[in-house]
Amino acid sequence: MSYLYYVMTMPGLETIAFSEIHARLADAELVKFSRGIALFRTAASPAELLELRTVEDVFVTLAHIKSLGPGRDALRVVHGATLNANVSEALTLWRRAHHGSLPKTWRVVSQKSGYHEFRRIDAGESVGAALQRNLPRGMRLVKDDADIEFWVWISGSEVLIGVRLSDATMRHRHYKQEHLPASLRPTIAAAMCVLSRPTAQDIVLDPLCGAGTILIERGLAEEPYEALLGGDLREEAVTVAQRNARHARVEMTLKTWDARSLPLEEGSVTRIITNLPFGKQIGTPEKNVKLYKALAHEFRRVLSPDGLLVALTSENRLWEAALREQNWRITKKVVLVVLGQPASIFVAARS
Repeated sequence: MSYLYYVMTMPGLETIAFSEIHARLADAELVKFSRGIALFRTAASPAELLELRTVEDVFVTLAHIKSLGPGRDALRVVHGATLNANVSEALTLWRRAHHGSLPKTWRVVSQKSGYHEFRRIDAGESVGAALQRNLPRGMRLVKDDADIEFWVWISGSEVLIGVRLSDATMRHRHYKQEHLPASLRPTIAAAMCVLSRPTAQDIVLDPLCGAGTILIERGLAEEPYEALLGGDLREEAVTVAQRNARHARVEMTLKTWDARSLPLEEGSVTRIITNLPFGKQIGTPEKNVKLYKALAHEFRRVLSPDGLLVALTSENRLWEAALREQNWRITKKVVLVVLGQPASIFVAARS
C-alpha cells in the first residue's frame, strides 16, 4: 500500500532530493514541488525514507489543503482537515520508523509564510485541538522535547499537516562530532555529490575540505569510488576532518595545503566537489577576486579532461566570471538558500 509523504529540503534542492528519492525508491510518484518541499507517494517503508541523504526531514502526510483562504475562517478548515485525518495510520508508520516504540508525549510545530488574518500559532492551536480528540488518551501534550511532532506548514493558500518521522540526526548526522565556522550542512554536501554524477572510477578531491563533510558524504553514498582526497590551508581544519572521517568510518587522504597550488599531478582527479569561501565567515569579498581566479586555474590543471567540478558559493558573478575566464563550460547551476543566504551550486566541465 502506498502512502503520501513529503520531505523538507534546503530551499532550491527539491528536485535533487526527489531525484535521490526516485533513484532509491523506484515506485516513488511525485505529486508536486513547493519551495523547500517535495510531496510524493510510495509504498516504501519509513525506514527506507530515513536513509535519504539530501533531505532535512521526512513526514507522513495527514492532510494536504490546496486552496486555503487568508481569513480567520481558514482555521476551521485546518481544524476539520486534521479531525478527518487518519491519525492512527500515521502513528503506526511513526512506530515502524522508531522500532515499535510508543510515543507518550506530543507537540505541534507550525510554520507560515504569506498573508493571512491569523498567526502561525493560531494554526498550530487549531491542529492541536483536533489532535486532542484523535490521539490515544495516554499521550500528553508538551511544549518541548516531545516523542512525536505534528507539523503544520502553510505557504500562501497551500497547507501540509504531517507527522515527522525523522529526528535531528537526519540533517546533522551522527558522524559530525566537530564543527568549524562556515561548515557545510551535510544535506547540501550530499546534494553536491549527486550533482557530480558519481561513478565507481571517481577520484574525488575537495581542495578546501573544512570539516570534511563533502568527502564523508561521498564516502557514505551508495556509489563506490576509487579514492577520496582533501586538504585545507588550516591545520585545524584537517585535524577536524580527520576526526569526523574516523567517526564516519570513511577512509580518505587529507593534507594541509594551499588550494591555489595543489601537490597533485595534472589531470589526476576526476571529480572536484568543494565549498568555496563566501567571503563572510571565511575570507573577504576583496580577497575572493584573486582567490577565485587562482582556484579556477588550479582546478582546471588537476581535473581530468572528462572530469566534473561542483562548487558552492554565494559569490555567483565572481565565480562564474572566473570559470569563463579559465575556459570552463558551466553545465548546470542550482540556486538555493543556505541558512537564509542566497547561493549557487555550479557544475562545470573543461571546455
